[in-house]
Amino acid sequence: MTEDYLRRSGVTTLGTRIRRLFERLNGNVADIYRNELGFEQRWFAFAMLLDDHGSMQSGEAVNRLGQSHVAIVQVVRGMEKAGLLERKAHPSDGRSKTLHLTDEGKRVVARMRNISAIVDQAALTLLKEASPDFLSQLDRLDDALERTSFADRISESAKSKGVNI
Repeated sequence: MTEDYLRRSGVTTLGTRIRRLFERLNGNVADIYRNELGFEQRWFAFAMLLDDHGSMQSGEAVNRLGQSHVAIVQVVRGMEKAGLLERKAHPSDGRSKTLHLTDEGKRVVARMRNISAIVDQAALTLLKEASPDFLSQLDRLDDALERTSFADRISESAKSKGVNI
């Protein structure tokens, strides 16, 4: 059996291990959405948000999803190009735009939800086998990073070592 260098390296390669886990989970799902729907996995959360809450401005999506404005703009552009999303003038401020799923976008999201239910079941099976409390642990990590960012934690660690970063 080949040594797993990332495991052996412990916390030093934590970010890389998380990326590897993400790729192992997300890559398969991305292939399914792309092949079955012509839909990119990175659009998923935004599409669900619009489907669940209706039209909104990009700034509201940034706040609700906790993603950067740049990331949301990329998603919007991709979904627009695919014909799943359109921008319309805001009802009370014509200079501002609201984002709406097109009729095709609504059809694709409905099909996506059916596939997502199957993916969710597979994820629940994996979590039950490997780490039943993973989601609550993930919530605690998110909460801890909300209290003190990782950048601040790095800075504090550097100060305690007498290093200025």
